[in-house]
Amino acid sequence: MNSVRKKTDTAGFNLLSIGTVFTPLKWAHFAITEFDLFTKWMNGATIFDPTMGEGHLLEALITFGLQKGVNLKELPVDNLYGVEMNTSCFETCVRKMKSTYGIRLSPHKFVNGDIFSLKNEQSFDIVFGNPPWQNFVDLPDNYKEELKPKFFTYDLIGNSQDLLLGGSRIDIAALVIQKVMQQNLKKGGEAIFFMPLSLLLNDGANQHFRTYKVNSTPYYIDKIYDFNNADIFSGIATRYGLVHFKRDSTQVFPVPYRRWEEMKWVDYFSKPMFHPRDPLSVFSDPLSNSFDNFEFISIKKDSVPRQGVNTCGANHVFFFDSYTEVDEVNCSVSNKVVTECLLPKKYVFPLITSHNFKNGSLSPIKWVLLPYNTNGKALELSQIRREKKLESYLISHKEILENRKGVMLNALIKRGNWWSLLGVGDYSFYPYKIVWEAYGRTEFHPKIFKGGWQANQSLQAFIPVKTMSEAKRILGLLKDKRVEEYLLSLKMEGTMNWAQPGKIKKLVKFEEETMSLF
Repeated sequence: MNSVRKKTDTAGFNLLSIGTVFTPLKWAHFAITEFDLFTKWMNGATIFDPTMGEGHLLEALITFGLQKGVNLKELPVDNLYGVEMNTSCFETCVRKMKSTYGIRLSPHKFVNGDIFSLKNEQSFDIVFGNPPWQNFVDLPDNYKEELKPKFFTYDLIGNSQDLLLGGSRIDIAALVIQKVMQQNLKKGGEAIFFMPLSLLLNDGANQHFRTYKVNSTPYYIDKIYDFNNADIFSGIATRYGLVHFKRDSTQVFPVPYRRWEEMKWVDYFSKPMFHPRDPLSVFSDPLSNSFDNFEFISIKKDSVPRQGVNTCGANHVFFFDSYTEVDEVNCSVSNKVVTECLLPKKYVFPLITSHNFKNGSLSPIKWVLLPYNTNGKALELSQIRREKKLESYLISHKEILENRKGVMLNALIKRGNWWSLLGVGDYSFYPYKIVWEAYGRTEFHPKIFKGGWQANQSLQAFIPVKTMSEAKRILGLLKDKRVEEYLLSLKMEGTMNWAQPGKIKKLVKFEEETMSLF
């Protein structure tokens, strides 16, 4: 449930209702039909929901049978099992089963507890679940400490330091799946999960999940249903789908991939394009080979693709809607929150917006304050004190800046650099940037920006370069239609993940290296 309701679970944690999204009955029935779960259940298969919430998925098996005309007493309810850590949800399930169906849930088969700390582990023929949709970094602090070693135990990170960096974005759904695949699924068993598709389609932390194994236990994806724009989980922005896994076989590609488009299912095939742990690319042709002769884009190591400036929730402090030069040293800036204020010009830069792409305009309509040296290092306190206008402005927003969240940012704040941003380095001050829009777009149109222009974190990404000739060379290679084809194959167009730096990196080789296709 993506609600924000506090609850104390059986372990005593003061938790939010962690990332649970209840499954509508219609779509639970869809999963039961697609994977013939009802027949398997009637033939003796045990079915387990490891994060059952209010029991919607297990209840769906009962209602499915009743709709087929099967008598309630003939349904093998004793072969259903579930675990739920949220006491309120668990009790709702118990009451509902008793009042609606006259079923008393056995405490030996239905447990109010955490799937990661069960006293008695059991294995089942089928796992049918909808694990929490939430990143590790967003969990309550006390629960994070409990879960940290589990990421290592279930083969999702190499070491605990991974959780302090990009690994903090690992989805808890991945941890649930890894755990139950190894410990709660019988050899050769199958698992069906409603899950965030970021585990399969996104770069970054979830690449560890795409080894498709838990230590020495392999499993494979048999089929993927991408719900795309179907409004199944109302108000949920996360990309989600239904995925069928089988245990104890090594993953092979391509994987059948069905996508909901214009009120019907369209059949595709999916596979990683360059490396086995890459995000899945989706194609109509299972033998698609348009990249067989693709030449990777050669760049220098200091031109690695980047995200833009990230204020970590303080846009109103760093971004401005108006800019006027006052004299050779100072400018006047303002936005909806900040009234006109004087700042040193050398720390205020034009910020790229969609306006600069749509109209081909190189006239800024937004600006950004970067209290940084051109070597990419944040200004020292002594430097700020010499800039009285800058010092006064930052101090007036000190409380807001000190209270921003984020593991990496908090490390900077603790060192005293509470005016820091993310996504700023020496590359931010390179004389040329090849920039493309990364959010809300379905076409790839990179463009060269000259001078101090800055990209905006999730809206654009860029490649920093030092000469115009190098910028033109790289731009020409990026305009190869296969670059856009690859980005579109990830089926993330229009989302926050469209054309982000990690995706372009897959098409890049550094000049000192050689690279071959997978």
